[in-house]
Amino acid sequence: MADGTLVGIDLGTTMSAIARLDRDGTPETIANEANDPLTPSVIYLEGNRAVVGKVARDAAADAPDQVAMFVKRDMGSPAYSRRVDGRVLRPETLSAILLRKMRMDAERRIGGPISRAVITVPAFFDDVRRNATQDAGRIAGLEVYDLLNEPTAAALAYAMQAQRRAGHRTALLDVPGGSMTALVFDLGGGTLDVTVVRLRSKHFETIATEGEVQLGGKDWDEKIVEHAAREFERRFGSDPAEDPSRRARLMVQAEKAKIFLSAMPSARMEVVHAGRSLELTITRKEFEAMTAGLVERARVATELVVRKEAKLAWDQIDTVLMVGGSTRMPMIKDMLRKLCGKEPSDQLDPDQVVAHGAAIHASILAAKAGEGTLPLEESIRSDFQSAAVINVNSHNLGIEANRPGRGTVNSVLIPKNTQIPFAQSRVFYLPAPGMTKVQVRVLEGDAEEAAYCTCIGDCWITGLPPDLPKKAPVQVRLAYGADGRVGVMALDMTHGTFARTEIQRASKLSDEEVRREAEFVASLEIH
Repeated sequence: MADGTLVGIDLGTTMSAIARLDRDGTPETIANEANDPLTPSVIYLEGNRAVVGKVARDAAADAPDQVAMFVKRDMGSPAYSRRVDGRVLRPETLSAILLRKMRMDAERRIGGPISRAVITVPAFFDDVRRNATQDAGRIAGLEVYDLLNEPTAAALAYAMQAQRRAGHRTALLDVPGGSMTALVFDLGGGTLDVTVVRLRSKHFETIATEGEVQLGGKDWDEKIVEHAAREFERRFGSDPAEDPSRRARLMVQAEKAKIFLSAMPSARMEVVHAGRSLELTITRKEFEAMTAGLVERARVATELVVRKEAKLAWDQIDTVLMVGGSTRMPMIKDMLRKLCGKEPSDQLDPDQVVAHGAAIHASILAAKAGEGTLPLEESIRSDFQSAAVINVNSHNLGIEANRPGRGTVNSVLIPKNTQIPFAQSRVFYLPAPGMTKVQVRVLEGDAEEAAYCTCIGDCWITGLPPDLPKKAPVQVRLAYGADGRVGVMALDMTHGTFARTEIQRASKLSDEEVRREAEFVASLEIH
């Protein structure tokens, strides 16, 4: 493997970053074409031309129908939430355009090809969203070496930086004090992950995770937009947020006001609509009042993961690590301080730490695989070879089953927050004689009712012997891989032979669809 071909990518809701390790194991962000470490996760499309990043974001107010933003929130859906340039596009395809642009910029910067990447995902992403993220990488022409949970990436980067601050050249030895239990609070532009991790010598173990895939900085922006639109309507009788162009412009202004309010006690914005204008002053106190419900949702998730899922008291949490650009809001730090009883740590760059952790994880995997050309000093390589990274699944995994008087339920095989990789089996009985195939619906989710869980797909168990009687036992085995993706196996217990199994995922792209989408992305003139 040539230097620079294996990278870590933080594919973010609002900002993305790409990083690699230098020879002594120090992670470094690879700047984009504009020499910025972060690339806005925004795509502008016009015919066969795509513009990615800051220019695309600036165009959102004037050409909202040609701009795709917050694509990560739609990952796992069959289509992006609205048409872009008159086209219905998949979130995977839009994400691939962003990934391809980042890859092109990074290759120009390092002077060599990039072929493989570890891509990070929110810990709370389910199997459907994880598969969509992998497909996005494939469409962009990348071999997705692994998917890594964002809080785990942050913990890896934290441990390395702690060692470097202590003057150790080796990358992964001991965390301060030899052992540490940390709460990683990751509030990005679109998602929230709250994860408890235990860090020891070259051992990174996730204890429990909780979160929301629809809670992030965008929701704070929306509250400012709602407030501004409501004030304009009260004054002039019309709602500027109903106009897509005006709403897009308000979103840009709202994000700037939010950032300003993180440092100053008040912010000003001007609302222009229908030939009228209104100047507004929003104080930090007003902003905190209008977003109190969002902060409460984050607080509840944090309390839940520590108390219920990890079963820990707050005095057992040694440090609180803040990750994600939205943690810069003072209200978030205040909430964590009051809840945890300790000062949250902001010593890491919240925007780059996840990409750095992904680059570390990529090198750990490469070192364990014995890749002799991995460009690391031998002592660093040795540390990586003996490092262990253990994650948990973020949702219950089970099979749809009928329960008398209760309808269809999620018959859970692998409970939430089980350390992975992990597999569990359950015996089911054929409802009729002579069945050679059986349909099993695989569910992921925390609700008991099947209707409120995510259907990963229908698993067909085929090739069963034709002579099986009614109630013949068939053992079904569900498994989570280390990357959080789901696999299935089945055993005909009557004859002791394995049956053929395949999950037919409703939203999973086929190899042919990936090829077609890749051809479309490759045909674009990307800037």
